[in-house]
Amino acid sequence: GASSSGMEEVLRAADSESLLRELARRGLDVDSEATRPRSSHVVGALRPKDAASDARASALDAALEAVGVAGGGARLAEGPPLKAYNAFVRPRDPSRAGTQTVENAAHQIAFLQRHELTRRRDHFRNTDAAARARDAAGLEPHDIVVVLDNLRSAENVGSIARSADCARCREIITCGFTPNPVSTAKVAKTAFGAETAVPFRHFDNTLDALRHLRDQGDCTVWALETVDHSTNYTAAPLPDRGRGAVAVLLGNEVSGVNADLLDAVDAVVQIPTYGSKNSMNVA
Repeated sequence: GASSSGMEEVLRAADSESLLRELARRGLDVDSEATRPRSSHVVGALRPKDAASDARASALDAALEAVGVAGGGARLAEGPPLKAYNAFVRPRDPSRAGTQTVENAAHQIAFLQRHELTRRRDHFRNTDAAARARDAAGLEPHDIVVVLDNLRSAENVGSIARSADCARCREIITCGFTPNPVSTAKVAKTAFGAETAVPFRHFDNTLDALRHLRDQGDCTVWALETVDHSTNYTAAPLPDRGRGAVAVLLGNEVSGVNADLLDAVDAVVQIPTYGSKNSMNVA
């Protein structure tokens, strides 16, 4: 059989021949302008300065100082903060350098700097380490199910997922047109990974979801809604833990929990408010 080096030469020849045929089919000359590299820049290397680079660096350093990044570009962490700094000071296309204001660039770099420094610090809670510790301790999810009745905002669903993960809820059930991680990637924008930590299920009809929970076993359902007969959650009798799961029903951002569902729950509770709004955001 052919040696590995011989096979490599055959493959190179075949690939080159195919490439030349494709170039010919498109009417391109190997030495034409269209087939030459558009840039000689090496990935990872600093782009050369242009006539305005020093002025941009000086203005950006001052803007970084103003937003609390002491030392300007000289004190930035390696990685995303420094890359963003150099991209502003040494742009790929100097003619378009004014499309981002120096103030906007400073705020972006300041955020990247904080994020990078936080990532490196050991005293901040590490999500993976926390998950491993929970698994090692054999901690089971709390028997709490969050039921979402026709929410419209994927970002709200993502925020609820984060709260549900913090409370170690058993699952989230989305109903009707409520977004979920399968239907849209927008949930992940505010869930920050919690959408994979808490199981999701979907029902087309919220009442069917509540019936399903009760068919699985005893389940107490609380609706969180501001209606005349709502009870402050601090005054409501706590569900009997011996009855199994507790389902918390949350409603649409504008119309709330569907009125027809309020007759199907065990209690309607509310979080008291003391301002001009009669309810908090659902998330």
